[in-house]
Amino acid sequence: MGHTRVLAAGLAAFVSLAPLTSCASPDDGANASGRCSVRTDRAPLEKRFPLFGKPERAHWCGVVLGAGDARVPGPTDVRLAGVVVLAPGAFARVVRDLGAHPVAAAPERLPEEIVEFLPRGAGWRRSDRLDRSVSQGRYSGSFLVDTAHRAVLVDCVDPVPPAH
Repeated sequence: MGHTRVLAAGLAAFVSLAPLTSCASPDDGANASGRCSVRTDRAPLEKRFPLFGKPERAHWCGVVLGAGDARVPGPTDVRLAGVVVLAPGAFARVVRDLGAHPVAAAPERLPEEIVEFLPRGAGWRRSDRLDRSVSQGRYSGSFLVDTAHRAVLVDCVDPVPPAH
């Protein structure tokens, strides 16, 4: 393959992966220490998770994964974790997409800054169907639902807005 083709292929790969880092960056409160600054702005969530509509409340953060490892070149992966409280109509759509047979689930290894925002006594449930519905297969993630609080626990890597 000639130099021009290699450069073109590299540029195409970079451009296609660039949106993956747009969720959060060190400037957005994510940092290399694995800690994060809690955010409450909802517009980034509305853009990435249209199924959620316009959330009533949100506490979320971005954590840079693999930071400080110079052996891994390329785009930075960002984990987005948070609790999103939905309006009744949007929550009904999420519950519909949860399906008839969700399974009990417990939050795992959440950033400690997010744990304090988990609803007390939450009964989290999840399904592969909901995970696929929200992510559309474009990134990895899990979405746990608590029906008592109309809450969704988001935990995903490099969430990108859905394709139009």
